[in-house]
Amino acid sequence: MGSNAGSPTSSSAAALGGRLLQLVGDRDAARLSCEVSRVCAELHPTGGRPVYGDVLAWVVDATVGVVVARLGGAGPDETLILDVRFAEGRYVDGEALPPSERWVLRTVSAFLAEDLVEGERSYTAAEQFDITMRAEILADALIWLDFVLDVDLPDPPDMATAQEG
Repeated sequence: MGSNAGSPTSSSAAALGGRLLQLVGDRDAARLSCEVSRVCAELHPTGGRPVYGDVLAWVVDATVGVVVARLGGAGPDETLILDVRFAEGRYVDGEALPPSERWVLRTVSAFLAEDLVEGERSYTAAEQFDITMRAEILADALIWLDFVLDVDLPDPPDMATAQEG
């Protein structure tokens, strides 16, 4: 399960995504803003820099990977569903989120549900947005990844196995 199973992320996209995530973790808003703006503005990057879509795919794939690693994957005939709650337990209404956060929630949810068509549609749409929206999506995706890495989640459920005797 993952968001880019058909086309593995380039090492340059992973390196840049990791550097951006570090800036989020360090709360270095100035450098993060500069780097995100650069990624979003460069339609044809030079010097081996990855394109926006590759960096965004790495961030989403990492988020999906962390969720699955922390909570376990879906079993046969099951689908993972992402419900987001506020700290006090109330559900977050995805439709009430700002557009960039709604994009992250829908895209991560699509890949968790293994709806690759919807996930790829989301990527295509994100690459067509204006530079401001692209930057908001990338920044929000990084913030969500930082959050799922830091949140205290329960251990994955034990998988029941049948043994033939």
